[in-house]
Amino acid sequence: MVLITYHLSSFAVCADANAAMRYQAKQKWLEKNFKYKSEGNKYHNREAGYKKSLNDNIIGFSRATSDAYSKAIYARGSAMKQTESLMKNYFRKQKVNQGGRARSYRRSSELMQLLFAKGQLRNKVRNKFGRDQALAYQGNLRKKQSMDAKNRKTLGFMPEYGAPVLMPPSDRFSTFLNFALGVGGIIASSDIKVKENITYVGSSPQGHTIWEFNYTGSPTRYRGAMAQEVAKINPMAVGIEDGTLTVDYSKIDVDMVEV
Repeated sequence: MVLITYHLSSFAVCADANAAMRYQAKQKWLEKNFKYKSEGNKYHNREAGYKKSLNDNIIGFSRATSDAYSKAIYARGSAMKQTESLMKNYFRKQKVNQGGRARSYRRSSELMQLLFAKGQLRNKVRNKFGRDQALAYQGNLRKKQSMDAKNRKTLGFMPEYGAPVLMPPSDRFSTFLNFALGVGGIIASSDIKVKENITYVGSSPQGHTIWEFNYTGSPTRYRGAMAQEVAKINPMAVGIEDGTLTVDYSKIDVDMVEV
């Protein structure tokens, strides 16, 4: 097996193993932002129409209420004219004095008719300013509320941005390690402090414990030894670089492989 040693600075020139996932995440983020802004613009356009509709409904309600009141005033004026006409007609008839009981009876009857007609007109005016006004107000108010509710339904809800798009971390080390493993032997960083999600696999004939793990920040899984343990059996296979323990896998009976 050919032994190839790589300095950790070599990672910088390696391709990013997560480049495709990072590109997809960026595209998803751009699409999400575009959709959010587009839906936001649509909502603001609907909101402008909603506010105008509310204002139009208020004006319509005010006009309808005013129209009902104008009709009541007109009805009162009409009733006053009819009352005036009845009074004139009544007194015009009283100028002819025919005497006798028949005359008195007829005059009394005509007076009763006049009072009855005046009462009907008075009730009509009272209803116009009372009951009819209240009914018209309630009807106009319900109409306004119904139109407001319909406009609110058309407005809908403000768009929500939703969950953020997570950007996968860069992973240049996996590319470097795969290349090195494909070329030949490797002195790899096998310090326990740079590994995570460590699980036991077994032991080699020389007594080296074999583990599966991934390097911190990288999802790629590997199988290999732990430098701290190798140092107890074969210290010559362990080195140190940039403060991290390494293992020369050409000196032990364990191969470092990608799982």
